[in-house]
Amino acid sequence: MPSQDEQIILEELNQFPKQSLSRERSQAILEGVRKEGGKLQKVNKRKAYYGWMAKGLITCGLLLGFFWLKPFAVPAETTSQAALTPEEQTYFAAAQKAVQAASGIQKTFPFDELEKDAEYTIVRAKDYQAIVTFKPGTTEVRSVAAEFATNELIPPYQKYVETAQNAFKEASQQVALQKSWFFKGMGEHYFSFELAGNQHVQVDFATNKVAGFALNYNPKDVDQKAISIAQTALTRLSHEKQFAFTEAKKRKETGEATWQLDNKQANYAVTVGATTGQVYKVDYVTDMYKIKALDEVIPVTKPLIQDIFGMDISGYTAHGGKDWGGYVLRSPGKPSFSIHLYNLDVGNIYSIRMEK
Repeated sequence: MPSQDEQIILEELNQFPKQSLSRERSQAILEGVRKEGGKLQKVNKRKAYYGWMAKGLITCGLLLGFFWLKPFAVPAETTSQAALTPEEQTYFAAAQKAVQAASGIQKTFPFDELEKDAEYTIVRAKDYQAIVTFKPGTTEVRSVAAEFATNELIPPYQKYVETAQNAFKEASQQVALQKSWFFKGMGEHYFSFELAGNQHVQVDFATNKVAGFALNYNPKDVDQKAISIAQTALTRLSHEKQFAFTEAKKRKETGEATWQLDNKQANYAVTVGATTGQVYKVDYVTDMYKIKALDEVIPVTKPLIQDIFGMDISGYTAHGGKDWGGYVLRSPGKPSFSIHLYNLDVGNIYSIRMEK
């Protein structure tokens, strides 16, 4: 699974209102993070793909998972039922049994792909309807992920549907949920219910409480304090004063819930902590602040980060450059910052993000 640093930058790249970096450039940024991070190690690409897919299908949505993860994939051999080897028959049967045992739902999945690695064995159903991982060389289950229509859920699971629906209602959305994802493994056990617009509500299996979510709101229903903080952050980066948001999303995966406020037509966005009011990210293309070389990063960004994020970056070190598409600022024991450039030749700042 990608490291926390890599997930932060991947998510940032994905959320940019106007994507100015190519996929190759994005990969260069990540590679730079791996090389400079000290504690970070190079990631096995196949492991990153399968590990993140197992959770990405649940927490980020199928389309988002495919968009970002497909480039990491190593083609797996697809087999027809007529050509199954004894080993494939064993694993496909074990995967089917694992899904039914974990979920209690007697649904049959068309398992057709087997991938083996020194650290795991993974079995997938057609169109990723289900994914089961095993300990290497065995049929001992590590994790189970499976898609179910809500009308396929057994009666004891209807309470999770109701909890998710209530969460959507808080965002003023009356919904009839059609699809759910069941996940068990790696210390987690939950249902995730998804809607269009990359929305989801994750409900913890043991407590029947919302454990994570991404919900779209009408900007007029957003806490006005958060709106004001976001407008102030943009003003400090742009020196302009009039900002209006056309889209709003409230999300929580770990830690504090945040408001993500966007105006995609005008190409600016801000992420603000829903409880603390802390600014975590601001996107705005500006020619007022430019970075031409590594030794300019701290002098240029220090006053901006102080004004926008309330953080003093004295003692931080900068890593990166054109080949990265930007810079990462680090100091032991303190939040990291990523700086992205809009035009690499000009060196103008496009986005500043603080690690949450």
